[in-house]
Amino acid sequence: MVRTGGGPLANQIEQIRSSQLRFPLLLCVLCSSVFPSCSALASAILSSMPRRRADKATITLIGAGNLAQALGPALKAAGYKIDLVAARETASSRRRAAMLAGLLEARTQSLNNAGPHSDILWICHTDDALAETARLLARKPGWMGKIVFHSSGALTSDVLAPLKRRGSHTASLHPMMTFVPGATPRMDEVPFAVEGDSRAVAVARRIVGDLGAEIFLIKKAAKPLYHALGSFSSPLIVATLVTAERVGRGAGLTASQTRRVMAPILRQTLKNYQERGAAAAFSGPIKRGDLNTVLRHLKELKRVPGASEVYRALVKSALMDLPSAKRKELMRLLRKP
Repeated sequence: MVRTGGGPLANQIEQIRSSQLRFPLLLCVLCSSVFPSCSALASAILSSMPRRRADKATITLIGAGNLAQALGPALKAAGYKIDLVAARETASSRRRAAMLAGLLEARTQSLNNAGPHSDILWICHTDDALAETARLLARKPGWMGKIVFHSSGALTSDVLAPLKRRGSHTASLHPMMTFVPGATPRMDEVPFAVEGDSRAVAVARRIVGDLGAEIFLIKKAAKPLYHALGSFSSPLIVATLVTAERVGRGAGLTASQTRRVMAPILRQTLKNYQERGAAAAFSGPIKRGDLNTVLRHLKELKRVPGASEVYRALVKSALMDLPSAKRKELMRLLRKP
């Protein structure tokens, strides 16, 4: 190790770093294999010089909905520059885009005028709008070498074919998370699924790594079922809970009372599932095989719109995989009208 504190070598280093002595530094490096003193000086200088971090890519966000509102700030916090937020011409879209752009210190642009102005374009549109958005963007020149993502969980990168034909690298990059107004999830806890061409996938891996999140490859053919997994993990849980609210009203509870009553058991059930798995988290009359209780449930739930059908479907699903003391008897019970 070269010691520089205060001696002649330290003075030489400071002169070379601060000034005009770049050529002596080059000579030191070139001659270091011959003259030990040059080697020591060159090593000390190079180790003490600050390392420049490579600039991160610039990004255009296409869309300013719930996903973009969460994704944009996370990308900025990870060191990415958001150049543009492009939105449709509706008043609500323009308003959301302006708010997001202000937060990100970006410019806004009409979707009709959007193009390959940044290194990366990240399309945050609904599934049904993606094909038309890709065709619209592809009308602009300059796509060669650009990276284009969309964030649909169900659709593959093939929907971006018009942009790929123009020379861009494309991928679908989907965050498995629910995004709703007023609630911002931690992006470093969100798993991302990616598929696409190798260049776009490599860039996606780098971005997700910078977000501190997990990324994994998904096959194109698997995307519909993968997305259905997301539906079972969030919106269909909410659908089950709103059915429970209808049942609660039938029992004389208000919606707010029902939510308070359900909250502790919901939290504990999810905790049990995460920590111990489905079978260990499963409890209640179906597991115990309490036939008369299930029969009473089925009878009374007929008074609650839609609840009996949901109950039967969930019981049938439970009997496929979860422990039950009287599986066959319960299945026969479900067959009765």
